[in-house]
Amino acid sequence: MTLASSCTRGCFDPLRRAQRVPEGPGDRPGKYSAVENEGKGVNDGVSPRSRAGFSSRFLPRAIPSMLRDVKTTAPGFLVAMPNLRDPNFAETVVLMLEHNKDGAVGLVINRRFPGSPDVVCTGLGIRWSERTLGDIRLGGPVRTQAGCILHPPRWRFPDTQIVAPGIAVSTSRDALDALVGDPACPFRLLLGYAGWASGQLEREMTEGTWLVAPVTDEVIFRTAPEQMYDKALGLLGIARRDLVAVRTSVN
Repeated sequence: MTLASSCTRGCFDPLRRAQRVPEGPGDRPGKYSAVENEGKGVNDGVSPRSRAGFSSRFLPRAIPSMLRDVKTTAPGFLVAMPNLRDPNFAETVVLMLEHNKDGAVGLVINRRFPGSPDVVCTGLGIRWSERTLGDIRLGGPVRTQAGCILHPPRWRFPDTQIVAPGIAVSTSRDALDALVGDPACPFRLLLGYAGWASGQLEREMTEGTWLVAPVTDEVIFRTAPEQMYDKALGLLGIARRDLVAVRTSVN
């Protein structure tokens, strides 16, 4: 089983038996819900007008060539440009798991779960330890009722796969049970994921919607969600002030 297929399937389903999850930025009338998108595996619930292009002439000199030359984004971080106004992805950092001719899959890492951990734990019949270093994030708009876990690779389980140096992913209930009760592991439980159909991410990148940054475990495990966006930009040697959004019409 590939890394992406393991994460997109998910092995635990905490929210089907729990109370309704508090509404997140993508939970709006008139948009595809994650359940409606289930099986599509693409972020197609947003009008193309919200994906306005970005003028690369305003970017630091090295960035336009990077946008043209990228062949794959995995493993790596996608960093949303200011013109990306889709509420599911505005100012997000996405850990890319797989990107090939068939499409792409990633996990949003800087969106906090808007409710109490008890919402998730109730559905699984587990207790969230007050001592845990882990937390819960919204991993993307697709299959938000299922989850996977990012954690340092020194914690290993039968289903564990390595994403990049210092970063592992597991999807089993055994892994979740063990990590929730371990006060030493800074795990991240991601609910849902982000997916792109064949050629979709490439189109978005040529429009200047995303930047690609090198992946690092420091951003995931030792950076607060509110600081991850700036930290990821810093990996490219740029800051928010370097990004000048230009709104253009997309027909």
